[in-house]
Amino acid sequence: MVTLRALLGMLPGATSLSVHGAETWALVLIMTSSDETVIALSEDLELGEVEIRIGEGRWWRRACSQRDQGRLRVVVAGPHHEGAPPQGEDSNASSRSG
Repeated sequence: MVTLRALLGMLPGATSLSVHGAETWALVLIMTSSDETVIALSEDLELGEVEIRIGEGRWWRRACSQRDQGRLRVVVAGPHHEGAPPQGEDSNASSRSG
């Protein structure tokens, strides 16, 4: 537990860190306090493009990356916002939840 708290402290703007795994895969989920933090952590962790996810009257920013032939997935997700996403930023929008 101390190690996870230390890792969380090394990710400015991150509010929680979850690690889920099985014998053949691992998922690291990092929740953030702002959209700006999603963008910054995406760059710092080399996750690639930040996308907008849309679901049931809300939207949020998310960045993710799969490594080690899909066995490691890292996801950074921002806070949920009500209503429609910002105009001009919906080219990467997805209506799937997650």
